[in-house]
Order: sequence, then structure tokens, then C-alpha cells
Amino acid sequence: MSIRSVFFWAHLSAGVVAGLVILTMSATGVLLTYERQLVASAEKDVFRIDPTTRISVDEMATIAAGVHPSAELSIPDDRAAPVRFYVGRDKHLMNPSNGRILRNVETKTERFMDDMVRFHRWFSLTGDSRATGKAITGAANLLFIFLALSGAYLWLPPVMRWSATKVRLVFRRSYATGHARDYNWHHVFSVWMLIPIIVMATTATVFNYRWANELVYAAYGEDVPQRGRGGSTVEAPAPAADAALGLTLQARFDAMAAAYPGWQTISLDADSLRALPTAFGVDMGNGAQHHKRFTATVQPDGSITDQNRPFDARTPGGKARITIRFLHTGEVLGWFGQTLAGLGSLAGMFLVWTGLALSYRRLIRPLFNKNKAGDKA
Repeated sequence: MSIRSVFFWAHLSAGVVAGLVILTMSATGVLLTYERQLVASAEKDVFRIDPTTRISVDEMATIAAGVHPSAELSIPDDRAAPVRFYVGRDKHLMNPSNGRILRNVETKTERFMDDMVRFHRWFSLTGDSRATGKAITGAANLLFIFLALSGAYLWLPPVMRWSATKVRLVFRRSYATGHARDYNWHHVFSVWMLIPIIVMATTATVFNYRWANELVYAAYGEDVPQRGRGGSTVEAPAPAADAALGLTLQARFDAMAAAYPGWQTISLDADSLRALPTAFGVDMGNGAQHHKRFTATVQPDGSITDQNRPFDARTPGGKARITIRFLHTGEVLGWFGQTLAGLGSLAGMFLVWTGLALSYRRLIRPLFNKNKAGDKA
């Protein structure tokens, strides 16, 4: 048996074994492509927001502090979007037009997306069964990596001729049989979406297996850090005794907005009303691009100091790990990356469908034909 034959049968067997699991992960991956944007869009429908009217940041902080003194506000540049503020992990929304608040808001879109995430990761299983579901998706993901790599080898024609390469590279206008269509589609989707599929599958192993996560840090000579709350939270300086005589919080906010043109959200603590100097966080990305997050401090005279990018303070292993997290969804590359990840997931669906169809015609249909021939005899 030739090496090509060994790869072919291994490829076919892996596809049959993991096909349905890969199909579910790909389908949910398509639905989750623009999760962040869809959730934000749904939140706009919670309130009737007048973008021409806006309460001051001082009023927003006062209202949020009334819910909890340690509330953290996240104010968007989009004037038609609600202001989010968090107390621990609890998310609340505020209408920036009139200060009305809704506590622990979760839209139908957000609930749906949360359900899809759980199904994508472990089939929405709970309790002890959750580990079983995660083991299944993790194993299927490893087989998906093998399918992608072995498929890249099998994609190459045995004899390199343009006529043989073309049928594997571009879609044909018509197909004489279903087999010809599935053969063509399987090869075209696999070659054009090979890189996104490999990136998504390999990054997923870091979430599924401890050894893969450890390998990321080990590549930089680091140990895995202790589990805890990460991110770039803003720690407000101690309040000054004469804080009330300083700039309004709105003026401090405006100074930050002017210093970071193109900002998407600016975050601050609700108790910043009485804190001078005042610490702010600025996100100039989509929320998943940690290299576009900054922190800075506004002094009583309106000057800005201590400008930092928390991403730079992370270790090389930490930078790699958080980049891998959002490389899996494509969000680290913005809309382009998300779209590419969505197309890769869609291609995964077609690859499973066409691969199983081709396997059926090769393995199962001949058995039916043989039985029919025996009955006629």
C-alpha cells in the first residue's frame, strides 16, 4: 500500500468518526461569527435612546454609584448605544439620555449566543457530563487538525497537470453527477479555507487541553500563571482632599476623549467623582483587541499622565495566550478576522457534508448494490 493510500484511508476514517461533531462545532461557529456586534446591537433596543440628548458623565457616575460604589462604567462612543456598568460580573445598562437603568440585563440575543457557546464547547452538558462533552469536542478538534493537514497532502494531484489541478482549485459551472459536485466542492473549500481552519483548530487545543496551554507558556520559558481575574482593570488613585474643587468628571472625560481620538469605549469607576487625579481606561478596538487598550490618569489641571498600554506589561507567554484566545474567533483582526473565521466555519460544514457523502458512495452504497444483485440472483 502506497503512502498516499495510507493517508487517504486515515483521512477518510477520521472524517467518518469525527464528522458529526465537527459539523456541530462548525455550525455553531458560523452562528457565533459576529457575536459581539449582535449582542451590542440588541442592547440598543433595550432603551429608546435619543442620541442628541445626553446626561453628563458626572450624573452617570452618581447613578451607577447608587447601585454600588465600586461599579465600573463603560461609556461607548456610539451615542445610540446604552452605557454599561458592572458590579463584579453583573452587567447593568443605563440610558445615556435620561439615566434610567436596568439591572442584570440579558437580551434574547445574548442568551442565544451564550447557549451557542456552551453547545459549541461541550454540547451544553452540565455537571460531570460537561467534562465528557469537552473531551469529545477536544478529540474531534484534534482529528480536525489531522484532517486539514492530511487533506492538504491529498489535495495535490498524483500527477501535477493544470487540468487535474483546476478541478481542485475552482468551482465548476455544472456537474454530471453528485459525486463530481461533492468531489469538486470538497477540494475547493479545503484549499481556500485551509489556513483559517488550521488556525481555528490549533488555537482551540489551547482551550481544550492543559498540555497545549502549558506549551504556549513553555515556548517562552514561562510557567502557567495562577488562575485569577486578568485584564486591564483601572485602579483609581486615592481621592484628594480638595477633589471637589477640581475639574468636573465630564471635563476629565472630555480630556481623555480628546487625547485618544478614535476611542470606542472609555471606562472609569463610579467613585471617580471624588478622585483627583482620576484613572481611566480607553479601548480603541472591538473589546477583544487587547493591544488597543490603554490606561491614563487625568490630573486636577486637566493634564494627562501615566499613559500605559497594559498589554505591554504582560509576559511574552501571556501576550501569546491572550492573542490565541481571540485569534480563534478572528476578533483580534477585527471585522476581517471575524469574517474569515466565519467563512472557515462555513467551509468546515461543507467539508463534512461532502466528505461524508463521498464516503457513503465509496463504502456504503456498494453494499446496497451488492445486496440487490444477490437478491436478483
